[in-house]
Amino acid sequence: MTRAERTFITRCTLAVKPIDIWTGITPSGSSFRMSLAETDRKPIRTSDGSYAFLDYSGKTCTLVITSPTYLEYRREIVLDNVSQPPVLTVSLLPNIVYKAPSAATGLIVKVCNESGNPLSGAQVSAYVDDEVAVRGRLAEEKTGGEGNRIRISPGNGKLLPGDAFVVREREGEATDWGKVTDLQGDPSILLLEQPFTRKWNRGTRLLPAVRTTSDKNGMVVIPLRGHLPAICPVHVEIVAGDRKFKAVWTAEGGRVVHLPSISL
Repeated sequence: MTRAERTFITRCTLAVKPIDIWTGITPSGSSFRMSLAETDRKPIRTSDGSYAFLDYSGKTCTLVITSPTYLEYRREIVLDNVSQPPVLTVSLLPNIVYKAPSAATGLIVKVCNESGNPLSGAQVSAYVDDEVAVRGRLAEEKTGGEGNRIRISPGNGKLLPGDAFVVREREGEATDWGKVTDLQGDPSILLLEQPFTRKWNRGTRLLPAVRTTSDKNGMVVIPLRGHLPAICPVHVEIVAGDRKFKAVWTAEGGRVVHLPSISL
């Protein structure tokens, strides 16, 4: 066989679309490093801004993304569909070194233990509960529980792939978390990472939200993307082992507010 007659076939094993959660766009490749823990093979950049890993033969892999400005991302992925490789949207969360975008909204706080030492790895959940911040409303009756696809009516701002949100009715305390993986070309139809845990009525609000963790120095950056009012309540829950902290903090649209340290 001559060189001209040789054919090389490659297979996409995994495609990854990294999204900066504060800007909603794919960051430059120089701002992070993406790899699979099981191989030294590097991904290739595709035309849509995704990163594709080729010809990996394992049944599982561990995706690792490191960066000087984002929190480390690590996730084990099952590769059980050879004909349809998984396409993963990854939300990159800012760390304390990250320079916030112009007119960005967010909160920064330090989490400590009872002795006042920095507490790393604390799980932080936060969402904005304000009518001006509503990103959409469920457009179908009794939505949830049966699938990963929902239809919404427009709100103040759009939800994009990688965005987290909280479903909450105007009255009542019940909430449900969702994360957008794709729009399929129609902003009124969202594909979710997982179905809701219960059914929700038409008109239920979708509120901007984020989940992040404290770094090794106990610092937490809570990025809130999109249009927000000048003053808005942010419901926050921080969990570290059996310790839990809940509060309603105040964010200011267009500003990153530094809060006093808290102890768990």
